[in-house]
Amino acid sequence: MILSCRPRATSYVLRIRRALSGRLRSMGADEATPLVASEGGWGDLRAEAAAIGGMAWKVSLATFCRLCVTTISTAFLGHLGTKELAAGALAGSFIGALRVLNWAFAVSICTLCGQAYGAKNYELVGTWFQLGLLGLTLLSVPVMVVYFYVGDIMSIVTDDAELLLLADTYARYSALSVWPQAFYVALRQYLQAQEILTPTTVIDTWSVGVVFGANYVLIYGVGSFAGLGFIGSPLAAFVAAVFQPTALFLYAFLYKGYHKRTWGGWSWAVLNPAYVARFASLTGAMFLNLALDEWAYNVVAMVAGALGGINLAANSIVFNIWMLGYGVFAGFSLPIQVRISHALGANQPRNAKRTLLVGFVLGALSSIVTVLGVVLFGRPLIGVFTSDEAVVDVILSILPMFGLAMAFSSFHVFLSAVIEAMSLASTLAVISGVGSWFVLLPASYLFGLTLRGGLAGLWWGSVLGEGAKFVLILLALQRLDWRVIAAQIAAAQESSAAGDDDETALHKAMELDLHSPAAAATPAFV
Repeated sequence: MILSCRPRATSYVLRIRRALSGRLRSMGADEATPLVASEGGWGDLRAEAAAIGGMAWKVSLATFCRLCVTTISTAFLGHLGTKELAAGALAGSFIGALRVLNWAFAVSICTLCGQAYGAKNYELVGTWFQLGLLGLTLLSVPVMVVYFYVGDIMSIVTDDAELLLLADTYARYSALSVWPQAFYVALRQYLQAQEILTPTTVIDTWSVGVVFGANYVLIYGVGSFAGLGFIGSPLAAFVAAVFQPTALFLYAFLYKGYHKRTWGGWSWAVLNPAYVARFASLTGAMFLNLALDEWAYNVVAMVAGALGGINLAANSIVFNIWMLGYGVFAGFSLPIQVRISHALGANQPRNAKRTLLVGFVLGALSSIVTVLGVVLFGRPLIGVFTSDEAVVDVILSILPMFGLAMAFSSFHVFLSAVIEAMSLASTLAVISGVGSWFVLLPASYLFGLTLRGGLAGLWWGSVLGEGAKFVLILLALQRLDWRVIAAQIAAAQESSAAGDDDETALHKAMELDLHSPAAAATPAFV
């Protein structure tokens, strides 16, 4: 049996190699030119801008509204008191670290579904979605368990017993939201990878009203119901977390049937080792990248806690403002990722580079406008979260360096979307590791603690770290051979359609031609 299978597997690998060679020979040498080379005429650029813009406003609105779920809860906590706001921030710094798992799966679902969709391998789109949903469900269980130990874990950074008790309480009630949020991530990314954006835009917009009403009723009460006070905030987040996937499933799947083209039904076939290995490898690498990037800021948040309750509360508000800004940035990063995934899956590197050029210019302009708005209108914006003048003064003093860090971060986000679309996750991990752990954190510690710069010093470290990541990712992109990457990705999508009997050979082919399922161990540099 083994001997009879080996020639078939070998021929299958050879078919992929021949497909790659044929694709490379049939493409002009101009596809290997630097990313800033000509991407087509003005008509093509205008069409690309219109396509990205048509997606961007929907994604921005949806992301902004989705992030408002957290921001609104923070605002309600801020008006309950500085101690409550600080407790929510302390719990949130740990909860945010665990949410990196969701984000890693989100990137993998969007990238792999997008590549398969671009290659018109619609069955494979549903396969990646099923794997993502299964993985998120399994991971939700241990994550929920860890939420019950936040008080013990965060005692490392503060000995304020009241603060720790409130933070522990907040985290335990927040555990209810873990699986609904994971389910929504899978549904949302599955649809967005197919450029189906309107349902999530509408539902995320409605979520703002849901979470606002839930916070008000559960915290302050209505009629004969006296309200629950502090614990009403995480419970309101749970209400919104249940509403989002429920509404999306009812509308997009049961009513509109958007899934019919790419959903073949539940199947054990998705657990094929080749699929699982590829998804796990990409998700693991994306998790490493996101963890290196995001956990640095969780450490910064914990250090801010060591600077006192006022600084911790101020830092929490600043992070929430950053999240709202990210709602704008995501409007451009997601179209960049999705459209480049489609172009690479269809073996069209010229179109992929054009998407990068247009998307980055539009995104950078939106970023500059957003940062200027935050800096110029900081006081009324801060007033939404707190009326404590001590907290307000601290935030106003750090707005300029916060704006710089926010701008550099947005530029990094736009370019990261390109690397994600290429599945070059380890490249991102290296960049995030160097920028966050070898630049941002040491600089923050130096300026914030050693030189006693306080919260302002922490944010000067963020400016240097985000700037370093932007420069590093720009240099990496300049060296990539788009022609080779497009041929590899397109060949992998075609190979995946060959059937279950060829899956073992497919896995071997991916190891040989991509050097890893994430195409990341040895990137195709010029």
